[in-house]
Amino acid sequence: MKNLPKFFYLCNFFRLAVYFSKLISIFSKKERKRTSFYNFFKKRKRYFDKDLLTAFYRPKIFIFNHDFETKEVLDNIYNYENLFEVNKFTNDGHKNVFQSEHNLNKKKFIDTSKSIENFVIKNISNIFNSKKINLIKMWFVITKQSGIINKHSHFDSDLSGVLYLKVNLNSSNSGLEIFNPLGEMDIYKNNLSLNKIEKSTFTGDKYLFSPKNNDLIIFNSYLEHSVQNKDPNIADRISLPFDLIFKS
Repeated sequence: MKNLPKFFYLCNFFRLAVYFSKLISIFSKKERKRTSFYNFFKKRKRYFDKDLLTAFYRPKIFIFNHDFETKEVLDNIYNYENLFEVNKFTNDGHKNVFQSEHNLNKKKFIDTSKSIENFVIKNISNIFNSKKINLIKMWFVITKQSGIINKHSHFDSDLSGVLYLKVNLNSSNSGLEIFNPLGEMDIYKNNLSLNKIEKSTFTGDKYLFSPKNNDLIIFNSYLEHSVQNKDPNIADRISLPFDLIFKS
């Protein structure tokens, strides 16, 4: 019976996967965490290729440092027409954070969004056996002193990512927290000196990523994540989050 949720998940029967996972979780604390994983796909209401579902079953984090040209991006952000004005993202429960509208990939940031999309296709599409990945949303976030972004996940995408444009390099105890509901996560890091991607395994409840300028991190959208800037000296920490989907 313990394998039934995964069987139904791989068949795109997500409602049944959630039902049996909840049933098994009565006797297994470990299964309770997996239930939220199945529920993510139930809410998506989308049919997935089996190979893609198999790849999703084990969470993945990709970490790169890339020489994106960020000066023009930062200039566009500081010249953003509605910078620091109240919008629908202002009252999401975050603290000392400004988020732009989530459609920058259709405005002045089109070239940047295409560069990120092409980079993702080149570097990680083979791991998911898919050559078609589309960047569907992009926005910028300016986190002020002691800013906080509460724990959340992105229900309308397959992968989520962040390009870091301006960070405080002396804040090792601050950064992006990614919560691990499934025991183990695969971590893929770009080894610049060897020019190859190296894979490792992370075990633990929470993975803390302390970024550097031009770091690019990508992870499964079902993974809950938050931002903690514990250093009171941090000012204008700027990042460019985005969402991706696989196209059949």
